Parts: sequence; structure tokens; C-alpha cells
Amino acid sequence: MGSHSSTQGHMKIFKIRTLKGNSKYGIGCRNLKELLEKGCKKFQLPLKSTRVCSYEDGTELSDEYLRNLPDNTELVLLTAEQTWNGFVTDIDRLLNAFYTRQTDVTEAALKLLTDEQAPQRRKILVDFIQNMSENISAENREDDKSWFEGLEPRYKNKSSYMRNSCESRIRSYMKELPSTRHGIINNVTEK
Repeated sequence: MGSHSSTQGHMKIFKIRTLKGNSKYGIGCRNLKELLEKGCKKFQLPLKSTRVCSYEDGTELSDEYLRNLPDNTELVLLTAEQTWNGFVTDIDRLLNAFYTRQTDVTEAALKLLTDEQAPQRRKILVDFIQNMSENISAENREDDKSWFEGLEPRYKNKSSYMRNSCESRIRSYMKELPSTRHGIINNVTEK
């Protein structure tokens, strides 16, 4: 028996999947070559044109990168024409499904929000939805009426409201400072 490259290093365990389907499988390997061989065999993919990316951010893996990943990291096997940009790809697929068929959106959202990565995806979706509904670039009351709802009419733009709010907060801190200082001094002198 000769030495084989797959016997170098210690065994690591990863969760692998493909872009098609939601099945994930655990694979034990010692290096990238062994991971690719086992993954391609499991998913019946062509070894020559398949590569491995991080599920989280889409980084294409090298042997060195693979060695530094913790066990149970989720990875994606990609064939020649496929691309993966991490969680964003799942969200993009969800949004694209929305434009084609409503039932597909519901099913895709349910799948995305019920597996192990659900808490991270929920945070991304909440941030995305909040940012979509905000008119951040609008400064004036006329341009973003919903932002000014409930505020006094004297505020004509967001900057004036924010400046006044900050000044008011600083004034209240300054008023509290003398009483807090006396309380601290009394505590120190009692001890």
C-alpha cells in the first residue's frame, strides 16, 4: 500500500449540498480532493468541473481554507456554470420566485426559514425589508412624509429634528450630572 494524499491531515466533517434540492449530507474528509470525490459521488456530479464554496458567503475553497474551517461547516458543490454568493443567493432565489409563482414563494420561504440557518436568514430578511421601506436619501418633510408623522411641524428636515433631539438628550445628561456626582462622592466618603 502506497501513501495516498487523502491520508494526510486529520479527518474533518462537513455538511454538503448542491444548488438543486434541499438535501444535505455529512461528509468526512482529510482534504479538498477527498471532499470533492465523495461529494461528486454522492450527488452524481462530474468531478472535473465541480468546485466547493462556503454556503455562508460563497468563498471558493482551497485546501488551506478547508483545513481552517470548523467541523460541520455547510458547503455547496457547484458545477461549471453555477455561481453561489452565500445567503444572498437564497434570498435572490426567493425574490425571483415571487415574480413567477406565489405558491413557490411561500414554499421557498418556509424552507429557508425552518432549517439550521434560519436565525441568520431571518435577520438578513428583516434588515432587507426594513431598508426597502425606508427612504434614507430623503431629507425634507415633503420627500418622506411617513418619517415625519407625529413630529412637530417646525421640523422641516431630518437633520433639524436629529440635531434638536441630540441637543435635548445632552441637556438632560448635563442636568443629571450634578446629582449623580454628589451621590458618587457620598458613597465614597461613607466607605
